[in-house]
Amino acid sequence: MKRKHIFTLSLLLFLFLATSLGQASEFRRTFLLEAGARYEVSVRIRTNLQDAPTLASVYIHTEHGEYLRSTQLSRSLAGPNQWQHISTIVTAPPGALRATVVFTASEGVEMEWDEFNIRRVELDLADEELIRQGLVYTGLIVDARGLNLQRGMSPKVFSESGQLVYAGVAVSYGFLQEAGIASYGQELSPELLRRIQPDDTVKVSPLVVKALELSGTTESSVIISDADAQAILDALDTYDFLAHYSVVFLID
Repeated sequence: MKRKHIFTLSLLLFLFLATSLGQASEFRRTFLLEAGARYEVSVRIRTNLQDAPTLASVYIHTEHGEYLRSTQLSRSLAGPNQWQHISTIVTAPPGALRATVVFTASEGVEMEWDEFNIRRVELDLADEELIRQGLVYTGLIVDARGLNLQRGMSPKVFSESGQLVYAGVAVSYGFLQEAGIASYGQELSPELLRRIQPDDTVKVSPLVVKALELSGTTESSVIISDADAQAILDALDTYDFLAHYSVVFLID
């Protein structure tokens, strides 16, 4: 039977456990990465308001401090004052040295945390189990804010070198009319996140990439970096979320 192997990080890549209780509107930790490895980052959080939304953001950097990309997870917490575990998966791309994870609550919301953990995960599970446990990316978020991207029936995503990453060419006419090959919004809302959630029993784990510029005369398609394009292709080896049209564009 296939199973998941969890390894304690050694010296530079170690299990970090924060047992002391903290309180603020933001919780931030930086940790080292091994390129190609995958990590689960989690923290136990509670807030002083009912269903206060929280955002987990992971920023990945090179040894020279250059920003590579981010992964974001947004969800609402039960409450008030009920502890809940929040977790997100970090996959270190080539050239990655360290990552900074930031858990934030809405403005004016007090947040407490404890039991912060980082663990390296090696995957040897069936696709269905990987999705259920939230150990794979379940969809793509393309942040095109600031570019004046136009909504379109057939938006495309290209790499800098011209590779077509996403076009939704196999979509049926019925699905295209009902749902479209992508959703649009100004920020990550629970409604938008449902677009990239396979079903209600699994965690939403989006891969977030930044659009560099627009492409095409309709201004409804975008160009992303070659590194982000490769990150998408690597993620599809585990779970093909593009085949499910699990794509969201963030627009102005």
